[in-house]
Amino acid sequence: MLSNRAITLSQTNCYLLKANDGYLLIDCGNASDKQSFLSNLGKLGIALADISHLFLTHHHNDHSGLLHFMISANPKIQVIMSSKCAEYLKTGTHYKHRDEKYSNHALRLMLKIYSCLNRDWSENFVPYFTRGSDIILDQDNDYILSELGVDGRILLTPGHTDDSISIVTNKAAFVGDAARNMLNFTGTPYHPILLYDLAACYESWVKLINTGVSTIYPSHGKPFDSERLKILCNHPME
Repeated sequence: MLSNRAITLSQTNCYLLKANDGYLLIDCGNASDKQSFLSNLGKLGIALADISHLFLTHHHNDHSGLLHFMISANPKIQVIMSSKCAEYLKTGTHYKHRDEKYSNHALRLMLKIYSCLNRDWSENFVPYFTRGSDIILDQDNDYILSELGVDGRILLTPGHTDDSISIVTNKAAFVGDAARNMLNFTGTPYHPILLYDLAACYESWVKLINTGVSTIYPSHGKPFDSERLKILCNHPME
Protein backbone atom coordinates (compact mmCIF):
# COMPACT_ATOMS: atom_id res chain seq x y z
CA MET A 1 0.00 0.00 0.00
CA LEU A 2 1.23 3.49 -0.85
CA SER A 3 2.31 5.43 2.22
CA ASN A 4 2.44 9.12 1.37
CA ARG A 5 1.45 12.30 3.09
CA ALA A 6 0.52 15.46 1.22
CA ILE A 7 1.36 19.02 2.21
CA THR A 8 -0.62 21.63 0.30
CA LEU A 9 1.06 25.04 0.23
CA SER A 10 0.07 28.34 -1.37
CA GLN A 11 0.76 27.16 -4.91
CA THR A 12 2.12 23.64 -4.70
CA ASN A 13 1.31 20.16 -3.42
CA CYS A 14 4.32 18.52 -1.80
CA TYR A 15 4.43 14.84 -0.88
CA LEU A 16 6.25 12.79 1.74
CA LEU A 17 7.29 9.18 1.13
CA LYS A 18 8.58 7.02 3.97
CA ALA A 19 12.22 6.06 3.49
CA ASN A 20 14.70 3.96 5.46
CA ASP A 21 16.14 6.82 7.47
CA GLY A 22 13.23 9.25 7.53
CA TYR A 23 11.20 10.78 4.74
CA LEU A 24 11.72 11.69 1.13
CA LEU A 25 10.02 15.02 0.38
CA ILE A 26 8.85 15.68 -3.18
CA ASP A 27 9.25 19.44 -3.86
CA CYS A 28 9.28 22.12 -1.17
CA GLY A 29 7.11 25.03 -2.28
CA ASN A 30 7.66 28.74 -2.56
CA ALA A 31 10.08 30.65 -0.32
CA SER A 32 7.09 32.46 1.19
CA ASP A 33 5.59 29.11 2.29
CA LYS A 34 8.03 28.62 5.16
CA GLN A 35 5.59 28.98 8.07
CA SER A 36 2.85 27.04 6.29
CA PHE A 37 5.29 24.26 5.47
CA LEU A 38 6.54 23.98 9.06
CA SER A 39 3.00 24.10 10.42
CA ASN A 40 1.78 21.35 8.09
CA LEU A 41 4.85 19.26 8.83
CA GLY A 42 4.19 19.60 12.56
CA LYS A 43 0.57 18.52 12.15
CA LEU A 44 1.84 15.32 10.57
CA GLY A 45 4.13 14.74 13.53
CA ILE A 46 7.22 15.08 11.35
CA ALA A 47 10.24 17.27 12.14
CA LEU A 48 12.48 18.89 9.56
CA ALA A 49 15.26 16.65 10.91
CA ASP A 50 13.19 13.64 9.83
CA ILE A 51 13.51 14.58 6.14
CA SER A 52 16.47 12.72 4.71
CA HIS A 53 15.98 13.48 1.00
CA LEU A 54 14.43 16.25 -1.09
CA PHE A 55 13.33 15.30 -4.61
CA LEU A 56 12.93 18.28 -6.96
CA THR A 57 10.65 17.62 -9.93
CA HIS A 58 12.14 20.73 -11.58
CA HIS A 59 13.77 24.06 -10.73
CA HIS A 60 10.83 26.50 -10.66
CA ASN A 61 10.48 28.66 -7.55
CA ASP A 62 7.17 27.14 -6.43
CA HIS A 63 8.96 23.77 -6.25
CA SER A 64 12.42 24.75 -5.00
CA GLY A 65 11.79 27.98 -3.09
CA LEU A 66 12.45 26.53 0.39
CA LEU A 67 15.53 24.62 -0.71
CA HIS A 68 18.05 26.94 0.96
CA PHE A 69 16.06 27.11 4.20
CA MET A 70 15.78 23.33 4.38
CA ILE A 71 19.47 22.72 3.70
CA SER A 72 20.47 25.37 6.24
CA ALA A 73 18.21 23.83 8.88
CA ASN A 74 19.14 20.24 8.05
CA PRO A 75 22.44 19.96 6.11
CA LYS A 76 22.11 16.17 6.04
CA ILE A 77 19.31 16.36 3.47
CA GLN A 78 20.36 14.92 0.12
CA VAL A 79 18.80 16.68 -2.86
CA ILE A 80 17.79 14.54 -5.83
CA MET A 81 17.40 16.35 -9.16
CA SER A 82 18.15 16.16 -12.85
CA SER A 83 21.43 17.53 -14.16
CA LYS A 84 19.55 20.25 -16.04
CA CYS A 85 17.74 21.22 -12.85
CA ALA A 86 21.13 21.54 -11.13
CA GLU A 87 22.30 23.91 -13.87
CA TYR A 88 19.15 26.06 -13.76
CA LEU A 89 19.23 26.34 -9.96
CA LYS A 90 22.58 28.11 -10.23
CA THR A 91 20.96 30.97 -12.14
CA GLY A 92 18.42 31.97 -9.49
CA THR A 93 15.57 32.36 -11.96
CA HIS A 94 13.23 30.34 -14.16
CA TYR A 95 14.86 29.15 -17.35
CA LYS A 96 12.82 30.31 -20.34
CA HIS A 97 12.94 27.89 -23.25
CA ARG A 98 12.58 29.67 -26.58
CA ASP A 99 9.47 27.59 -27.34
CA GLU A 100 7.83 27.98 -23.92
CA LYS A 101 4.15 28.90 -24.01
CA TYR A 102 0.92 28.51 -22.07
CA SER A 103 -1.26 25.52 -22.88
CA ASN A 104 -4.04 27.91 -23.87
CA HIS A 105 -4.85 31.63 -23.93
CA ALA A 106 -7.33 31.47 -21.04
CA LEU A 107 -4.66 29.99 -18.76
CA ARG A 108 -2.24 32.70 -19.82
CA LEU A 109 -4.74 35.41 -18.88
CA MET A 110 -5.65 33.82 -15.55
CA LEU A 111 -2.03 33.28 -14.53
CA LYS A 112 -1.13 36.82 -15.53
CA ILE A 113 -3.90 38.16 -13.27
CA TYR A 114 -2.83 35.83 -10.46
CA SER A 115 0.80 36.90 -10.66
CA CYS A 116 -0.23 40.57 -10.52
CA LEU A 117 -2.48 40.10 -7.48
CA ASN A 118 -0.19 37.75 -5.53
CA ARG A 119 2.71 39.67 -4.00
CA ASP A 120 4.56 36.42 -3.24
CA TRP A 121 4.62 35.34 -6.88
CA SER A 122 8.13 35.38 -8.31
CA GLU A 123 10.21 33.57 -10.88
CA ASN A 124 13.36 34.26 -8.89
CA PHE A 125 14.94 32.28 -6.07
CA VAL A 126 18.21 32.08 -4.15
CA PRO A 127 20.74 30.35 -6.44
CA TYR A 128 21.71 26.86 -5.34
CA PHE A 129 25.00 25.13 -6.10
CA THR A 130 25.00 21.36 -5.76
CA ARG A 131 26.98 19.67 -3.01
CA GLY A 132 28.94 16.44 -3.18
CA SER A 133 26.19 14.62 -1.30
CA ASP A 134 23.45 15.56 -3.79
CA ILE A 135 22.19 13.00 -6.29
CA ILE A 136 22.23 14.26 -9.90
CA LEU A 137 20.53 12.29 -12.67
CA ASP A 138 21.03 12.30 -16.44
CA GLN A 139 18.65 9.45 -17.25
CA ASP A 140 15.84 7.27 -15.90
CA ASN A 141 16.88 5.43 -12.77
CA ASP A 142 15.55 2.14 -11.37
CA TYR A 143 17.70 1.66 -8.27
CA ILE A 144 18.33 4.87 -6.30
CA LEU A 145 14.92 4.93 -4.66
CA SER A 146 15.14 1.28 -3.60
CA GLU A 147 18.48 2.05 -1.94
CA LEU A 148 16.65 4.71 0.08
CA GLY A 149 13.89 2.30 1.08
CA VAL A 150 11.31 3.54 -1.42
CA ASP A 151 9.95 0.96 -3.86
CA GLY A 152 9.96 3.00 -7.04
CA ARG A 153 11.58 4.43 -10.13
CA ILE A 154 12.67 7.87 -11.28
CA LEU A 155 11.74 8.90 -14.81
CA LEU A 156 12.72 11.89 -16.92
CA THR A 157 9.41 13.49 -17.93
CA PRO A 158 10.09 16.60 -20.04
CA GLY A 159 7.42 18.70 -21.71
CA HIS A 160 6.61 21.30 -19.07
CA THR A 161 10.33 21.98 -18.71
CA ASP A 162 13.29 20.03 -19.99
CA ASP A 163 14.55 19.37 -16.45
CA SER A 164 11.35 17.71 -15.22
CA ILE A 165 11.53 14.32 -13.48
CA SER A 166 8.91 12.14 -11.77
CA ILE A 167 8.67 9.35 -9.22
CA VAL A 168 6.64 6.19 -9.87
CA THR A 169 5.94 4.02 -6.83
CA ASN A 170 3.24 1.47 -6.04
CA LYS A 171 0.93 2.38 -8.94
CA ALA A 172 1.27 6.10 -8.17
CA ALA A 173 3.15 8.76 -10.12
CA PHE A 174 4.32 12.03 -8.54
CA VAL A 175 4.78 14.20 -11.59
CA GLY A 176 5.37 17.78 -10.52
CA ASP A 177 4.06 19.96 -13.36
CA ALA A 178 4.23 17.28 -16.06
CA ALA A 179 0.43 17.22 -15.67
CA ARG A 180 -2.04 19.38 -13.77
CA ASN A 181 -5.55 19.03 -12.34
CA MET A 182 -6.64 22.62 -11.86
CA LEU A 183 -8.32 25.22 -14.08
CA ASN A 184 -9.32 22.43 -16.45
CA PHE A 185 -12.42 24.41 -17.36
CA THR A 186 -10.17 26.77 -19.34
CA GLY A 187 -9.46 23.98 -21.85
CA THR A 188 -6.50 21.66 -22.48
CA PRO A 189 -7.36 19.62 -19.35
CA TYR A 190 -4.47 17.97 -17.47
CA HIS A 191 -1.87 19.59 -19.74
CA PRO A 192 0.94 21.54 -18.03
CA ILE A 193 0.12 25.19 -17.49
CA LEU A 194 3.33 26.02 -19.32
CA LEU A 195 5.10 23.78 -21.81
CA TYR A 196 7.88 24.02 -24.32
CA ASP A 197 7.19 20.81 -26.27
CA LEU A 198 3.72 19.26 -26.55
CA ALA A 199 5.06 16.11 -28.22
CA ALA A 200 7.55 15.61 -25.37
CA CYS A 201 4.69 16.09 -22.90
CA TYR A 202 2.68 13.28 -24.52
CA GLU A 203 5.76 11.06 -24.70
CA SER A 204 6.27 11.57 -20.95
CA TRP A 205 2.64 10.68 -20.29
CA VAL A 206 3.00 7.49 -22.35
CA LYS A 207 6.15 6.60 -20.41
CA LEU A 208 4.27 7.04 -17.14
CA ILE A 209 1.24 5.06 -18.35
CA ASN A 210 3.46 2.21 -19.56
CA THR A 211 4.73 1.70 -16.00
CA GLY A 212 1.21 0.66 -15.03
CA VAL A 213 0.46 3.61 -12.74
CA SER A 214 -3.17 4.11 -11.78
CA THR A 215 -3.07 7.47 -9.97
CA ILE A 216 -1.36 10.73 -10.93
CA TYR A 217 -0.32 13.07 -8.11
CA PRO A 218 0.23 16.54 -9.63
CA SER A 219 1.77 19.55 -7.94
CA HIS A 220 -1.30 21.61 -8.83
CA GLY A 221 -4.71 20.11 -8.15
CA LYS A 222 -6.03 16.86 -6.75
CA PRO A 223 -4.80 13.35 -7.66
CA PHE A 224 -6.58 11.81 -10.66
CA ASP A 225 -6.91 8.57 -12.58
CA SER A 226 -4.11 7.95 -15.09
CA GLU A 227 -6.76 6.80 -17.57
CA ARG A 228 -7.47 10.48 -18.26
CA LEU A 229 -3.94 10.95 -19.60
CA LYS A 230 -4.24 7.74 -21.61
CA ILE A 231 -7.35 9.07 -23.33
CA LEU A 232 -5.62 12.34 -24.18
CA CYS A 233 -2.57 10.51 -25.53
CA ASN A 234 -4.85 8.55 -27.85
CA HIS A 235 -6.62 11.75 -28.93
CA PRO A 236 -3.94 14.43 -28.74
CA MET A 237 -4.73 18.11 -29.07
CA GLU A 238 -3.11 20.11 -31.80
